[in-house]
Amino acid sequence: MTSALGKRKAPPVEEDVVDAQEALRRHFEARFKMPAGIAPCAAPSSKKQARGEDEDNEEDEDDSDFDSDESNAESWDGVSSEEEEGDGLDSGEESHVVEVVDHTKSSSTSITSIMSKKELKAYLSSRPPSHTSAAQSDSTSPKKKKADESQAEDSAAFLANDLALQRLIAESHILSAAGGNSSHWQSSAAAGTATNTRAFAAGRTAKKTTDLRFQALGAKDSILAQSKMPMSMRKGIVSHNTAKEAKRRREAKENGIILEREVKKSKPSRSKKSGGGGGGRGEPREVGAPGVGRMRGATLRISAREAEVLNRPGPARRGGRGGRGGRR
Repeated sequence: MTSALGKRKAPPVEEDVVDAQEALRRHFEARFKMPAGIAPCAAPSSKKQARGEDEDNEEDEDDSDFDSDESNAESWDGVSSEEEEGDGLDSGEESHVVEVVDHTKSSSTSITSIMSKKELKAYLSSRPPSHTSAAQSDSTSPKKKKADESQAEDSAAFLANDLALQRLIAESHILSAAGGNSSHWQSSAAAGTATNTRAFAAGRTAKKTTDLRFQALGAKDSILAQSKMPMSMRKGIVSHNTAKEAKRRREAKENGIILEREVKKSKPSRSKKSGGGGGGRGEPREVGAPGVGRMRGATLRISAREAEVLNRPGPARRGGRGGRGGRR
């Protein structure tokens, strides 16, 4: 009896099991090409090969341990020197040196860094440069140099220097008292003060100089003057300041120091009710004030006596109660 033979099974095809990391590496290399000069990393083809290599390495390490123990006893030359260890480290570092190139910093030696604004605009434009523009730039450069040289000798520069000199002369006593100007230490008032010994000395000096500039421009009262205080204290302060100013001017004159021009302040008018036609006797009238009458707002008011004096045919005579030609 013959037996019926069935279909024989095909031999199983051994397929390499691809690791997930290896698949990711292949996908990455296919997507992004490797840069030139760098060799691709070699990875194990399958898990079986990796396991076999691990087992072989473990066996080799065990054998090498026994061999190294025997050989170390025979071939031991003593402790190695520091120079030999340093050479080994240097060779390892040199083999793994990474070159770093920084493109964020702009190079100062570039052509655009030495170009002017006009040249840079022409350089970045799409139009080709013309010979006329280059000739114009060459011809205008000496003119600019001449203008710069003449600008220093302009009257405006002289006026600025003159104003600075006037302010220095006017504020010299404040600067010398604060210790800012060494040429004024001959004064006894400045000799008693040291340089910046008081707190906020710079602020006090700036405040005093600003007050002097306001008074030079025509300010009526000082910003540092106290409006309300007892009369005895005010008289003492005024007398002290007057004596101090007289002493400063006397010492400056003896030492040959040039000071600012002394400005004599006029006494305030006794009649405060006047609108602007002038103060008391002996006080000069304000600029633009009328010679006759008084201004109240925008109205000029003339009294009957002033109108009578103006209407007289002869020369005006002083009269009235209390005057020279009046009744006594």
